[in-house]
Amino acid sequence: MVRIVAGLAGLATLASVSMAQIAFNVVGYPSATTNSFGVSINGQITKLVANETTFPVWTGVVPGTTSAVQYQYVEIDATGAAVKTENFTRTLPKANSTHTYNEFFQRQVTKWELPHIPYTYLATWPSYTKVFNDDEIATIHVTADPSQIAALNANPNLATDIKVDFRWIDHHMIYDQKNITFKTSGKSSKDYQKQAYKFSFDTDYNQTFFSRPNLKLRSEATDPTVMREKIYIDMLNAVGVPTQQGAYVRLFVNNNPFGLYLMVDDIKKSFIKQTVYGGNPNAAIGSLVQMNAPSLTDQADLVYKGATNTSYNPDTYTDVVLGNNTAAAPLTQLIQFMLDLQNFDPVNTTDPIGYWNNTRLDLDGFLRNMACEYLMGSFDAYWMSASNYFLYFNPSLGTSGKWQWLPTDFDGTFGNGFPVSTLSSYETLYNFQPDHPLVSKLIIKNTAINGLFQQILTEIVGTSFKPAGLFPRIATYNQMLSADYLWDTQINRTGPGLVTGYTWADFNNNLDNITKDMQYSVRGWIHDMSQLVATQLNFTINNSTTDRVPPPPKPTKGGDDDVKGGKGGGKKNSALALNAASASGFLTVFVLVGSMIAML
Repeated sequence: MVRIVAGLAGLATLASVSMAQIAFNVVGYPSATTNSFGVSINGQITKLVANETTFPVWTGVVPGTTSAVQYQYVEIDATGAAVKTENFTRTLPKANSTHTYNEFFQRQVTKWELPHIPYTYLATWPSYTKVFNDDEIATIHVTADPSQIAALNANPNLATDIKVDFRWIDHHMIYDQKNITFKTSGKSSKDYQKQAYKFSFDTDYNQTFFSRPNLKLRSEATDPTVMREKIYIDMLNAVGVPTQQGAYVRLFVNNNPFGLYLMVDDIKKSFIKQTVYGGNPNAAIGSLVQMNAPSLTDQADLVYKGATNTSYNPDTYTDVVLGNNTAAAPLTQLIQFMLDLQNFDPVNTTDPIGYWNNTRLDLDGFLRNMACEYLMGSFDAYWMSASNYFLYFNPSLGTSGKWQWLPTDFDGTFGNGFPVSTLSSYETLYNFQPDHPLVSKLIIKNTAINGLFQQILTEIVGTSFKPAGLFPRIATYNQMLSADYLWDTQINRTGPGLVTGYTWADFNNNLDNITKDMQYSVRGWIHDMSQLVATQLNFTINNSTTDRVPPPPKPTKGGDDDVKGGKGGGKKNSALALNAASASGFLTVFVLVGSMIAML
């Protein structure tokens, strides 16, 4: 043992000397096939390399550099001459760093510090995952049959799935999966030239993506700021509503830019496991129903229409998970809920809160969701349109289970698509023609539940939904997205569909000014709506950013599926491990030292 320690001491000394060098990693797509990337330090360019397992990450080490290094990335031609150089100087993220982040070429900041949004209620965090870090913009690199991609772009309604190879690149990791299902996503989003997409990882074949096998890439084509949906998600987190998480990504397909997207997890069975139950593998899964409004006269209004499934349009009420229902009658539990709603007397019921909250509905969660719909102007959700939500029968709530509200699709908010240009009180927001009885009966007509709703409005506006609570986060998002938004506007898309024509000026202006197609600006809506509620409910908004409840710790690593490969071929590489392939043998000595120390 003594000789081993002595040997390790010698190796450690050698490793210390060898680590007078920094490993550099840049994410880049060269403008010519013969070009590559390098790093420039004091005008001296060192070529970086990429291969089929790392592209588009180019990596290499520069001997003699230290953590105090200042550098720029450059695109170089076949002779090694610079053809494009970053117009800013970079430094390492930490004083003791031995390698850079995976840094996107010509993006000055990789990791952002997001201002805190105060918590109104206890947050409901999903299970731990290595993705959905909302303080960075990751890159998704897809390779596929070019003819299939061309056919999909030409016909967004194409029903055929495409199998693609998927590579995820964030600030510290490259992760691969093969033969992932890729298709267009959404309904109205297919009307736009910038398409939305979805990825599905087949867990039956051990295809994994950090416990998030169903992903949507939201195009945000109708929102000039591309942040309305993200702010809504942030607010749902702040008020303790189980929700899809969101993070921005750049999408490249066959080395071609497709655009800037908001990645969200799709609401499927896996979402219930990871978000509603926090990853508990033993949780009993109940019935999940998706709600839509195919037309103005056919909405998921929860109006009782009859005792059998044939009375309900399956495109309006779509069963996603059967739960305790049968395949022949998948809406049995929901139909009973609608019958209970029809029979509810909002004026004469003795204990209206108990009628709902004891055995039928997570009333508190429903009221928080409705408060968010009202406060953030979600016109295309239940209150105003009876659409874009899920109901989940959670067997673990109460004594025998209750329905739980799960919202979705938040781009039509903060004045985007709002039917009028003026704000109104919640009592006059909608005329209930046709009726949406879960709001009209519970919130508008019942005194006790209305009191709870007003209390929730007061607490949310007093804590989170106010300029002091949201404006700093919005300003940071604007800075974080700025370069990528400008890049997105310059992409030459050739598919069919509407082109909104939003510009980089619109991206900035609509924060505070009304731009085309918008009824309101983002910050203007928040300011005016919060003041309207404060005036109506007779309270004063302060500038405090103090949490109303202590923020709970976010989930820590445990049970994440990042190391599985199986038939899907999943593979994860850290930035440091990638650099071992690029050069100098000294790093191999360092890794050996670490391995031998671990043995001790």
